[in-house]
Amino acid sequence: MQVYISDNYQQQAELAATHLAECMSSRPQPLICVASGDSPAGMYASLISQVNNKLLNIDQWNFVGLDEWLGMNGHDEGSCRYHLDRQLFDPLKIDPAKICFFDGRAADPINECMVTENFIIDHGGIDLTILGLGLNGHVGMNEPGSPPDSRCRVVALDPLTVQTGQKYFSEAKELEGGLTLGIGTILESRNIFLLVNGLKKAGVVKTILEGPVSPQLPASLILQHPSVRIYLDKEAASLLTHQHSTN
Repeated sequence: MQVYISDNYQQQAELAATHLAECMSSRPQPLICVASGDSPAGMYASLISQVNNKLLNIDQWNFVGLDEWLGMNGHDEGSCRYHLDRQLFDPLKIDPAKICFFDGRAADPINECMVTENFIIDHGGIDLTILGLGLNGHVGMNEPGSPPDSRCRVVALDPLTVQTGQKYFSEAKELEGGLTLGIGTILESRNIFLLVNGLKKAGVVKTILEGPVSPQLPASLILQHPSVRIYLDKEAASLLTHQHSTN
């Protein structure tokens, strides 16, 4: 596990983007698992800048979505796909054939999970999974109590996720559940980046990094991965008592 603490969000985002580009440079057709949300948004902006300035070629990259709200897809304002279209896919003009993303409106959500697992297998596995961190310790929509060997699946949402998820919508939404890559699927990734910023996440960051590993804190399960990097800004790292790297 490598922990990088940056002075601010911008530095954090640029560092993670630089490491991502370096990490994928040796992969001929990498598969990247992408998360929506505030934490990775800056990294995506930095990647877009690299591509626009001809510093990075992503023509052969493929993408799989980390999660989606049940009952929503990219046509729904506030959905995970809606945000990623605007943060990443549309600015980079990604060919839709190179993207696999849960359709939360599909008649058979379980089949959507099978489609995602098969897409991952067909592309030789995930080269890099990008994660944010929920206030309850979730990653993706793997809520507290998620099994360490869980696969892509339909999940019920923790009340805190339902509450905090409202920020993505212009009006109150009844969030019924979600579709997500499971912890087991995530742990099969060759690399994992966890990005966390802001003072409100400082408490859960401390618990994850300095407390015991437990399914009740799903993010703690990924710390056992042999190639996980954690990117924090100073606010998110402000409660840590153990020595960690800075940049």
